[in-house]
Amino acid sequence: MCLLIFLRKELSFRSMRESIKVLVDAFLEERGLIKKVKGYYPFIKWKEIVGEGLSMYTTPLKYEDGTLFIGVSSYLFKRELEYMKGDILKAINEKIGGDSPIVRLEFKIMPLKRNVREVHKEDEPDVRLDTTDIEWIEKLVMALEGDEGLRKAYRNVLTQFKLREKKMVALHYKRCEKCGALFKGSGKLCPVCEIEDRKRK
Repeated sequence: MCLLIFLRKELSFRSMRESIKVLVDAFLEERGLIKKVKGYYPFIKWKEIVGEGLSMYTTPLKYEDGTLFIGVSSYLFKRELEYMKGDILKAINEKIGGDSPIVRLEFKIMPLKRNVREVHKEDEPDVRLDTTDIEWIEKLVMALEGDEGLRKAYRNVLTQFKLREKKMVALHYKRCEKCGALFKGSGKLCPVCEIEDRKRK
């Protein structure tokens, strides 16, 4: 008897829940809001759309008039993602269930907050340039045509780049076997190359 009462209540609850869903869908459809609501789907399911690796370096920022604006952690990822716009739009459409209102993607370089421990200044490894690094920098600087002021600025940029790269290696970042970029994560390929590799299979 108790089981019968429980089943009736459960069926009644399910029926009510389905009725509410039908009413909400009808309300949104009537006001032309279903497509607009679908435009915000990536904010909830971003990791499922692009994968865990790439979600560490990207995040949806804003949806407006058919365009999804995405924050990207570096120029390298932005450049690669520009070539993958079609694949990302297709993945969004599939996850939404078709009829996606998102028809354009715009990428913006910005620092992203991640759920990983940030490295404090005192935790940063002490790294120095070796002879090979200095020779590499000077070779590129000497190949640059321009005055000494421009060469000095270029030398500073290359020095900072090399120091940052060495810090990343000391912090156990891995080098992608395909493109050579340093990244954190599992596997032998960076998130961008991993997606491209998966796409070819």
